Amino acid sequence: MYKIRNTDKQKILLQTNQRIFKTSDLALLWDIQNRNTLTKTIQRYIDRRILFRIYKGLYSTLPVEDLNKYEVGCAIGGPFSYISAESILAKEGIIFQDIKKVTLFGKKQKEITVGNTIYLCRYLNDRFLLNRAGINDDKGYSVATVQRALADLRHINPKFFVDNNLSIREKEVNNLSKEIGYNDSSK
Repeated sequence: MYKIRNTDKQKILLQTNQRIFKTSDLALLWDIQNRNTLTKTIQRYIDRRILFRIYKGLYSTLPVEDLNKYEVGCAIGGPFSYISAESILAKEGIIFQDIKKVTLFGKKQKEITVGNTIYLCRYLNDRFLLNRAGINDDKGYSVATVQRALADLRHINPKFFVDNNLSIREKEVNNLSKEIGYNDSSK
């Protein structure tokens, strides 16, 4: 009887569209209320290499090195987090610095290293975070447009230096900043 239940849990886990799970996600998915039972089940799945620990409280059905680093970043950043700032601007050739960290915005400020990647999640007030203007949602993660990334950076650091001004459409950045509410005097 136990083996069937365990197989059902594995089947439920692998049939979801998600690849990254918080401990609370697994508790809901498997309908486990007892914390000890949940912890033991997760540990068994890690031992059998069905689950892989990303860091405490965050797990994946794939090894960390096989995951998209943006997907991992948004899982770390939490709900509504998105890749932005230096990560986007460097990728698009707006800044020339060699960016070592994946930068994103979320509900909490934190810096976490997973594998060989450092994730820097900057705090953004819900008022701005929940405004999805200039953010593209992909499967498992969200990414800012160049205009949103620049608006975000200017919001937290108005004197941020940009290497390649030719690629910037200032009017779009300013309009987006207004739409998000960054230009309001009350931050």
